[in-house]
Amino acid sequence: MPDTALERMVRTGPKPVEPSDRFARACEVALGDALNHPVVVEETPRTQITAREAVRELSEGAMVLLLDAPDGGTGALLMPADLAAGMIELLTFGMLSRGPVAARMPTATDAAVIEPVVRALLQRMAAWEDGQPMRFGALLAPSHFARVMPEGMLDAYCAKVTLSDERAGHLRVLVPVPVPEEPERDPEVEAKWRASMAENVTGSTVRVEVMLDALHLTLAEVSEWTEGTVLTFPVEALESAELRVRGGDCIGRARVGRLGAHRAVRLPAAEPAPEAELDMPMMPALVPENDNGDDFPIAPV
Repeated sequence: MPDTALERMVRTGPKPVEPSDRFARACEVALGDALNHPVVVEETPRTQITAREAVRELSEGAMVLLLDAPDGGTGALLMPADLAAGMIELLTFGMLSRGPVAARMPTATDAAVIEPVVRALLQRMAAWEDGQPMRFGALLAPSHFARVMPEGMLDAYCAKVTLSDERAGHLRVLVPVPVPEEPERDPEVEAKWRASMAENVTGSTVRVEVMLDALHLTLAEVSEWTEGTVLTFPVEALESAELRVRGGDCIGRARVGRLGAHRAVRLPAAEPAPEAELDMPMMPALVPENDNGDDFPIAPV
């Protein structure tokens, strides 16, 4: 006998709520309460988008509201003109009008009227994580939006909100992508990791290239070269050769020689730091003649 839905739920536990579902529910509850009007909300999957891409998708007359996050980040709420006009009508007249919305840019007065609705939605969204809600910042012109928002990808929560057939549109909230917190380091694990790294570095093979100083020749000498010509470097070239790790930077200069059957380089020891000189008081080395007419030195006190 196949399992029923209730039996599967009891066995596997409740299905986790997706972020898109929570955002749609937040829009339905917050907007319905603030507008005192039935609201139909259709969820759409959460995506990631840049501020420049969001600007290109804005319709004419769309309202762009800047949001301030508690952690200092910056978010935004994007609302099409038809949906914004419907909210303003409900908050001002208590009813929706019919017909198309006149094409115009939103004003600061429009943003102030809608602010209670925005605040209710942000508080409902903050309840997901039991955190502080984002705050209503300012009304932005679409041309300034991309310059104000941070670079990189933003989490885009979107839902289609319908107040009536003529007053509907996609409401979108953009928030910075959360940065995952680094787990606390276990001192014992870190000590083992450092020991293993030290062992690997100590036992690894590094190829060192020895670069001699430049050999300066005249054009006449070069013109006499033939196949098999041997170039002779002066002995002084071995006294201060440049050492380079293959594919890396210079690690210093050293003397090139032999150690048994192997080539060897001798790096000069690090010079000790100069000792700080004590400031001694300036005192005369001699005193005037004594009774016997002789001079005698004195020691500093």
